[in-house]
Amino acid sequence: MCTKVDPCPVKAEEKKNCHSGRKKLWQLDSPFHCSIIGTCLSLDELGALYRKMGITVQAALTDYELHRAFVGIARKQTYSSRRLHKYLDQKYRTTLRRFARAQSDTELATLWEEALESGKLAGPYWALATHPYTSDALLDRLYGEVHMLSHLAGATVRVDMEEFARLQKLTATLSRQLADSRAEVKVQITEHNRLMRELNGRVMQAQSAKQELNQTQQRLQTLKNDALSGRLQQQIEEYAEKLSAEQARAECAEAGAAKWKQMALQHGDRHMQLEEQLSQLHAERNALEASLEKVLTPDCTACDERNECMTSINLYGRCILYVGGRARQCANFRTLVERQNGRFIHHDGGMHDGRLRLKSVLPQADAVLCPLDCISHDAVNRVKEFCKRYDKRLVLLPRSSLAAFTRGLNELAA
Repeated sequence: MCTKVDPCPVKAEEKKNCHSGRKKLWQLDSPFHCSIIGTCLSLDELGALYRKMGITVQAALTDYELHRAFVGIARKQTYSSRRLHKYLDQKYRTTLRRFARAQSDTELATLWEEALESGKLAGPYWALATHPYTSDALLDRLYGEVHMLSHLAGATVRVDMEEFARLQKLTATLSRQLADSRAEVKVQITEHNRLMRELNGRVMQAQSAKQELNQTQQRLQTLKNDALSGRLQQQIEEYAEKLSAEQARAECAEAGAAKWKQMALQHGDRHMQLEEQLSQLHAERNALEASLEKVLTPDCTACDERNECMTSINLYGRCILYVGGRARQCANFRTLVERQNGRFIHHDGGMHDGRLRLKSVLPQADAVLCPLDCISHDAVNRVKEFCKRYDKRLVLLPRSSLAAFTRGLNELAA
């Protein structure tokens, strides 16, 4: 999100047009161009408009470069800015008709409150920014609330990243538990199969014993009146005892098999539960990655040479001006520059320091470093113009971090 700076003066003729009808995109103060492009148009829409306008470039634009290009288009009255204004009017035509009925600043403020409650701000923001009856106070309120909503989105991203890290750790733990459970179930299934084979063998033995018993009974019936009947009766009793013992063993084996089968079913249920839980964790991780991608896509990528950024260099007394970034980092940057035989100056890029201070510190610098993720458009343009005019070395950093700053110093020292 760009930092709000002092609005550029509007020409007298454009002010007259604002009171006679809706404001045009190029008639708005320059801070609104960045917020309108970022809030009211998606990156897909910007890409489609860029192609339809017939603008040719040598290489594909990054999301940030595409956003910055349309902010530049919106500042002047050209064919492209008129087409962009027409596209916004067409996209939010229903909202514009509803807001056009408002004739006072109070009515417009009420409509904005309703938009805040509904969460749909893009159309109302465009309608109020160009409405002829929107006061300066209400415009300043709109800009501030939209600006702070972007900070809330950044805080949400940080919470999501913490939750994502937690889920990654939990996924790894559950994966290990699932692997252990699978190994345990595999051992139990192997043992169950061994017991089943043993039980089947015993059942076959019992069936064989039963068959022998039947044969013996037939022989007893034949020899019933024989003199050897007493001895045969004794053999029958022995076989009956043997059969009872085998039946008892078979029943015991069947009870053991049923127990193992129940245990196998329980572990199978646990296995299915762990599979389902792991699948849910993967889905949550994918959802978080998608949410993150949507929100982080416009940002710059991390430094690929973080481990090489701390190479010792010598600035030979040169003065390094750092424009933009975060004030809490500057103490580390100053220490790094001074340890490398240099002098450090900081300008916050328009957050608190104004244009006059930027104009006064630029001539003192031998080289300028600018982080593109935390600086106003106006400050970037002024630094570029100054460095080009007075042949000063300018290094644009992808983000405001110690690694990016050190890499910029290495480029200056090369």
